[in-house]
Amino acid sequence: MPKIVIREKHVINLGGWVVENRANLPYKDYVIGNPFNEPVKIEAPIYSMEDIEAIKKLGLIVEPVLPYENLVEKINKVKRLIGL
Repeated sequence: MPKIVIREKHVINLGGWVVENRANLPYKDYVIGNPFNEPVKIEAPIYSMEDIEAIKKLGLIVEPVLPYENLVEKINKVKRLIGL
């Protein structure tokens, strides 16, 4: 399975990596933040809630993007949570 490397103290948007036609997720988009001082690999694409839980278990910050939320504001929130 492919992997995504999230650089240290970096934030990414998983919107393009969620396979909506197969994934049964409560949200269609997630913002992931790496609070560590080293890169972390995650599996991609995202097919299920188990994939999201696996990302959380790595210690990464996982924030769902609700339909009414602004993506840029959510990314900025995660940046604040990781200390940027």
